[in-house]
Formats: sequence, C-alpha cells, structure tokens
Amino acid sequence: MKLPSINYLIKNAKESFVRFPITISVSFLASCLGIYLVEYGREINNFFPYLNTLLCMSIGIPLFFCVTIISNKKGFTKKQNLIFNLIASVVLVLIYFTLPDTKSTHNTSLPYIKYAIYNITCHLFVSFVPFAFTRQLNAFWHYNKILFIRFLESLIYSGFIYLGLILALTSLKLLFDVDLHNELFFEIWIVTISFFNTWFFVGGIPNDFDELESNYDYPKGLRVFAQFVLLPLIGLYLLILYSYGSKIILTWDWPRGIVSYLIICVSILGILTFLLIHPYGEQKDHAWIKKASKGYYFLLFPLLIIFFISIFIRINDYGVTINRYVILLLGIWLSIVCIYTAIGKTNIKFIPTSLAILMLIVSFGPWGMFSISEKSQVNRLKHILEQSKILIDDKIQNEPIWKKDSLPQLISSNSELMNETKLSDSLHNEVMSILEYLDNHHGFSMIRNWYSQDLDAIVDQSILKKEEDFRFYDEAEIYMKSLGLKYEFKDEELTDTSIDYEAKRNTALKSVSGYDYIINFEEYIYDEPEYELVNFKIDTINYTFSFLNNSTNKLSLSSKKMNVDFKLKECIDNIRKKYHDESFDQVPISEMLLLDSNQNFKIKIEFQNLELLNNKIERISGDIYIKRK
Repeated sequence: MKLPSINYLIKNAKESFVRFPITISVSFLASCLGIYLVEYGREINNFFPYLNTLLCMSIGIPLFFCVTIISNKKGFTKKQNLIFNLIASVVLVLIYFTLPDTKSTHNTSLPYIKYAIYNITCHLFVSFVPFAFTRQLNAFWHYNKILFIRFLESLIYSGFIYLGLILALTSLKLLFDVDLHNELFFEIWIVTISFFNTWFFVGGIPNDFDELESNYDYPKGLRVFAQFVLLPLIGLYLLILYSYGSKIILTWDWPRGIVSYLIICVSILGILTFLLIHPYGEQKDHAWIKKASKGYYFLLFPLLIIFFISIFIRINDYGVTINRYVILLLGIWLSIVCIYTAIGKTNIKFIPTSLAILMLIVSFGPWGMFSISEKSQVNRLKHILEQSKILIDDKIQNEPIWKKDSLPQLISSNSELMNETKLSDSLHNEVMSILEYLDNHHGFSMIRNWYSQDLDAIVDQSILKKEEDFRFYDEAEIYMKSLGLKYEFKDEELTDTSIDYEAKRNTALKSVSGYDYIINFEEYIYDEPEYELVNFKIDTINYTFSFLNNSTNKLSLSSKKMNVDFKLKECIDNIRKKYHDESFDQVPISEMLLLDSNQNFKIKIEFQNLELLNNKIERISGDIYIKRK
C-alpha cells in the first residue's frame, strides 16, 4: 500500500478549504473561542454571550456544510451560494437570540439543551437535503454511508492525533521538566475535535453525487453484520417487549414508565438496521429483506399502543417535560413511519426527512417543546400552591423577606418558612422537583411575579459574594425558601430514628487487669450480610471477630479449631428497655459487656459505642479482652 505524500495531503487540504471555506473557518473560530473560555472563563461575570456564540458556531458547522453540499449538488452560481450562506447566517443569529441569558436563568446548562435539539435537526437536514427533490435513492444511501464512514474515520484520526500530542507533551514535562499548564491539554482537545476533525471530515466528501446513483457496490460485511448480529438482537428485544405486553393484558397492570424508552430504542435500532440493508433488498438473493422490513413495521403497531398508554400516564401524573415531549414526538413520528411503510411506500428518504421537519417545527414557538413543557410545570406548581393557600391571587403568602446585607446567608426580616405545615411530604417533594426542573431547563421568568421581592437580585448578590463566603445557593433553593418552605427532600415512607448508646468510663486508661490481650474494634455497618470487625493472631493462630448483619445480631470469635458466639441482641434489647429507646452517653460499662469462655480462653467484650438506625445496628465499637486458661 502506497502512503500519501506530504504534497498530496497539502493539496487535498487546500481543495477541501476552497470547497468548504465557511465550514472550516467557523470550526476554527469556534476552537479559538473555546480556548478563550478555557483560559479566561473564570474571570467572566456574564458567561452566556460567550457560551451562546460558541454553541451557534458549533451549529454553524453542519449548517454551512449543508449549504455547500446543496450548492455543489444543484450547481449554484456564486451569487446564489452567497445568498444561501447569508440565509444560514441569519438562521444562526435567530438561534442565538432563542438561547437563554441572565434575564431568564443563571443556569448555564440550559443553552446546551436547546443546542442539542438544533444540532440534531441540522445533522438530519445534512443527511437528506442534497436529494430532497430527486428520486436517487441509491445515491442517497451511498451518500449517507460515506457520511457515516467518514465520521468514524475523522473520530479515529482525531483521537490518535490528540493522544499522540498528549503523550509527547507529557514526555517533555517528565523528561525535561517543561512547565505546562493543565488547560493546555483540554485546549488541544478542542482544536483537534473541532478544527482538525471538521477539516478532515469534509476532505472525504465526493464532488459528484450523481455518480453515486450508478454505484451498486455494497459492502458484504455490512449485510452480514446486520443480518446475523443486529436482526437477531432486534428479534430478542421484540420478544421481551411482547412478553411484557402480554403480562399487562393478563394482570391488567399499567405499563411502567421505562417501557416507553425501551420501545423507542428498539424501534429506532430496527429502523437503522433496515436502512443499512435496504439496497440489498433489491437483489434477487435477498428479496426477504423487503418482506422482513414491512413485517417489522407491522410488529411495531401493538408496541406503540403500549408506548402511548405509558407516556400519557406519566404526563397525566407529572405533566409535560422536555424529555417527555421529545419521547412523545418520537412516538408520533414512529407511528407516521409505520403507517407510511404499511401502505407500501419504500422511499427511505422519508424517514430522516419527516423526523427533521417534526424536530424543526417543535423547536420553537408556543407549540414547541420548550414553551409547552414550561407552561405545564408552572401550571402544576401553581395548582399545588393555590390548593394549599400558599399562592393567592398570584402572590406568595407569608413570603420570607431576605436581608440583602446578610447575603449570601439567607436571613429573613420576618418569620421564616411559615408555609412548611401547609403541604404534605409528597406535595412538598413535588414542589421541590418542579422548581429544580425549572432551574435546569427553563429558568423562573414565569413565576417571578409571584414574589414581592426581586429574587434575581438576591441570586446575583449571592453569586458575587460566593468567593468570600463558600456557601452559595442555587436558584431553586432560593425560590423554594422564598415560598416559606424548606429546601429538602422528605422521605414519605420512613422517618429515620437514630439511637446512640455510649459507655461511661471511670478512668481515662483501659484496664487490662486479669487479661492477657486487648484488641480494639470499630466498624460502620452497611448492607453486607457479614462483617469482619477485626482479625488478630495469638500463637501463630489467626482469629476473626465477625458480626452477622441480620435479625440475630450475632457476634462470633472464630478460628479453624474454635468458635464462640455472643448474644449481642439480648444485650441491646436490655439497654433499649432500660433507656426507653433514647440515646444515652453515660451507660454503665457493666451494661455494655458480654462474657463467654471455652476450654482455651476466657473472653470479655466491652462496647464503647452502639449506634442504631431504624432498629438496625449502624456502628459498633469496643474492645475484646482475652485471658488464657
């Protein structure tokens, strides 16, 4: 195999840049901005403009790539190409203004959610736009095969280049004591995965898409992998889901929430599998593929019924969230694809096209996933607060008024948390869950007017002072406490009861009078069935002092030739009875000991501390005294 020369690589890189100048330039600018944020991000007070610009640039990479591909496919003039690139630029500007800023939230994770939706939509458009108005199904399949293979190749090359550079820099640091700041490693990753990865990827995109239509060379390994690995797995998953459906019918037990995710995953995996082997179905030897594909979509119909029952139960109980909206959207899309295929349609372009259009439609506007989910959760919160009389006429009652001069500590000028008794534990947890969801996904712009004070200003002051005082409140915590409610999750089923017994010692030193050995032990007990509290050796013989973590609470001292059991449960029951299940730190040592013996030893166990949590031992400590006979 002849390796490409340096001149060839330079020539190919130049040709790629000439063909995709804006795509590569945007990836370079995104890398530069990413490096700037790594270096100076801690010094930036308002992070949103920088972050939003970076995310828009990242979306711009597939968007401008898509424009170039369309231009090449349709043979646009320079003027037409310029117009389409300007349109793409306007789209990016509009996306920028849909991303949140400090006016809506202080949570910088929110932009990433919108970015993910927009980015997926752009990549879906890349997959079909060059063939949107043609009947070139074979070319469409080969084009997406090239995209997929080139994507994997670019990741492999980027990964090896990054790893090689990191190893080289690490060697310099270790061998020559070269001073390298830690951020450099992440900055190299940004340049590699953004700039180099993009340039390498576009370098393998063919110029003539029409030639792909006459290409009937299909990788045999792809069919073998799909036929003998993916299809049997899909069959197994369908069998499991159908068995679960039968269980629902027999027991009339409502489907669990996770089943909707499983159905979506199995359905999409099946669709991708049949897309991989679609062109093989045109061959006589593999005509079964067409029949299997159609049969697969018919098999999905009963599962989709279970899916919709499951997701609507979740929505009815907990309202709409972005996650549930997307899952419901995918269910609707799957139903459309199943119906489309069931009536005999075989245009595989319909699959990514329909999903991209649906994602685009629901990514903005009052009908979109962001608006609907925010309104749903705010309405749930409003209903709970109104029913409990915490919210009357859209105003919070008994709202704690925070002293701004005491921030970041939340100290109220009036009685704090006066609404705590108005909610049950389950409703209290539901309010907390809704506020945390709003904090993570939408911000609090829709409920700010419920409060009499400017909570945003309080959040801002807390952020400014967090360097001076390490206690920093999340927005959800401030909004929760400003409702007059504690910011804590309440266990609805179990109230923890902790009892701590500690022995009273008359002297500072432990007395070993009358005994030959003293061994100390201490252990926190978790969920393991048995604990070895301590191991020790006497006359070359190993002894183990262990605790059996069950209702017997048995202690054992054992070796290969002996075993002595101690009745710890009786000791604990006597102590609890005497002190009425209340903690006590002056228990006489005579009540905190166990005695036993065998033919070799006289043994005494003195407990220093016994802690119980919900009637189970949580911590045990003390000393073992041993006397030879």
